[in-house]
Amino acid sequence: MKRKFNWQPEAATAIIYWSVTLIILFYSLILALENTGPYWKSNLVLVFFGLFVYLGLRRKVLIEENKMTIRYARIWKKKSIQFAAIDRICIEGRMLKLSVGNEQWTAAFRKHDLIALAACLSDKTSLHIISGMSEKQPPIE
Repeated sequence: MKRKFNWQPEAATAIIYWSVTLIILFYSLILALENTGPYWKSNLVLVFFGLFVYLGLRRKVLIEENKMTIRYARIWKKKSIQFAAIDRICIEGRMLKLSVGNEQWTAAFRKHDLIALAACLSDKTSLHIISGMSEKQPPIE
């Protein structure tokens, strides 16, 4: 059974990506306001805005039987990770960090998606999920 979860990169990268996307929208609206009728340049820029929104929403994690596939905003980039290759799973707030060999993959999820994904990963792998520093720790005395 396949399960899909939407993800976003770290906060700084996501803010930059969506800010650029909204700048394209506003530029299209400015071009549309310059003319009283339909304007082909503003419509073309609006198509670019739609493309950027599609690419931004295309980021998904697909959980399959023995692997997880990570789809990025770039159409040609896709990464498959076998569950046996995962060394460590860590959750910090809304962020999930996976360690696979020398590589580390970090992504932000919605809270209910993160809980469901963590449950899937703990079922598929024999690893314990490590909670990050997001929980308050008692002071050291």
